[in-house]
Amino acid sequence: MVSFEALRGYLLEEVLARLLQDNGYRLLVSVKQDPDALKRGRHGLLVRGRGSDHQADVLGELTLPTPFSLPLRVFVEAKYRGQKVGLRDARNAHGVVHDVNEQYATAHAGSRRVPVRRHLYRYALFSTSGFSLPAQQYALAQQIFLVDLSGPAFSNLTEATDRAARRLVQLLSETDVPFPRGQVRTALRISLGTWTDDGSSEDGGPPTESSSSVLHQSSPVRRVGPDESIRRNPAHAEKRALPPERLMSVADTLASEIVGSLLLGFPTSPFILVLRPDNLPAFAAYVIDHPIEVLVDIRFATARNASGDWVIVPADGSERFALRFSLPTLLASWLLEDETAVAMRARDVKAGLLSSIFVFHDARLVRLTFRPRRHTDPAQSTSAW
Repeated sequence: MVSFEALRGYLLEEVLARLLQDNGYRLLVSVKQDPDALKRGRHGLLVRGRGSDHQADVLGELTLPTPFSLPLRVFVEAKYRGQKVGLRDARNAHGVVHDVNEQYATAHAGSRRVPVRRHLYRYALFSTSGFSLPAQQYALAQQIFLVDLSGPAFSNLTEATDRAARRLVQLLSETDVPFPRGQVRTALRISLGTWTDDGSSEDGGPPTESSSSVLHQSSPVRRVGPDESIRRNPAHAEKRALPPERLMSVADTLASEIVGSLLLGFPTSPFILVLRPDNLPAFAAYVIDHPIEVLVDIRFATARNASGDWVIVPADGSERFALRFSLPTLLASWLLEDETAVAMRARDVKAGLLSSIFVFHDARLVRLTFRPRRHTDPAQSTSAW
C-alpha cells in the first residue's frame, strides 16, 4: 500500500506538470517524442544519462526560443513532507542533471562523427515544508532551483492536493486494491489536460479512435479502467483497478480547484518564483492594456508583520492586480534578520534580483519590470500590502 505522504507528493507532481504546461513548456510523456533521449522504464519514462538512466515523473521542454543556448528541459520533483527537504535531495537532483547533461548524441560532420549535446537540462525541486539551510546553500551553488510552497500564498494548492490524497487513500482502502499507478496517472492527466498534444500513447504507438474520444470527452465522468490505463501506460500492467467513475471524480475535483491558479515567474536570478494571482482575469486584462511591458512595484511583509508573502502590483497605483510569492528562505532570512536594514536590503533585492521578471501567459511572454511606487509616507515603503 502506498503511503499517504508518498501519494501527496505524487499528486503534487501531476499538479506541477500542469503548471509547467501553462507556462510555456511542452510536457514529455512519451518515448516517441524523443527516442534518442528518452526510454521506457519499469515505472515510467526515463532520460538517458552518461552513466545511468534517470526517472522523469515530470519533464518539460521550453517551447520559447532560447538564443545562444541549447533547447531547455527541466525535471520537476515534488516533496510533500512534514519536515524540511535536506541536503541529500539537493545532491541527488544535482547528480541527475549533471549526468544527463553529460549525455551526447552523435552527429556527422563531413567524414567525422562528432559528439553533440542536444539539450540543456535543469532541475526544479518543490517542497511544501521548505528546505534546510545546507540544502539551500548547496542548491544555490549548483544551480538547482528550489521552490518553497510552505507559505500562505500556496495554501489553496496544498490543501486541494491533501484532500485529493485523502480521498484516494479512502478509495484504495475500500476497494482493497494495490496502488494502480498507471490508472491513477491516466485519470489525473486526462482531468488536468497534461497528456502530450501529439496524441501518441506512452509506448509511442499511434493514437486510436477510442483514445481520442477519452481525451476530448467533456463529461466529468470518463471511464479510465485497466485496459485504457495499460494502453497509455504499458509499464503499469495492473491486474486490478479502482472504480473508474470514483477515480475520475477525485481527479476532476482536484483539477477544478487548482487549474489556472498559479503562474511561474522567471527573474534574472538563480531561482524561479511561483506567483499566485489574487484575480487572474484581472491580471490578464491589465496585460492586454499593457502589451509590451508591465511596470510594477514589489512590496513585502516586514519583520513586524512577517506573513512570508511578497506581492507584485502595478506601478501606476491602480492596484488592478496582485501577484503573491515567497522568496527563497535563505534570501528572505538575510533580508529580515536586521530590522533596521530591512528597507535598504529590500530596495537592493528588488532593484537587482527582481528588477525584471518574465511570466508566460496566454501563449506569450510578459515582462514585469520593477518600477517603485512613490509614497507620501516613507514608512509605507516596507509595509505588507
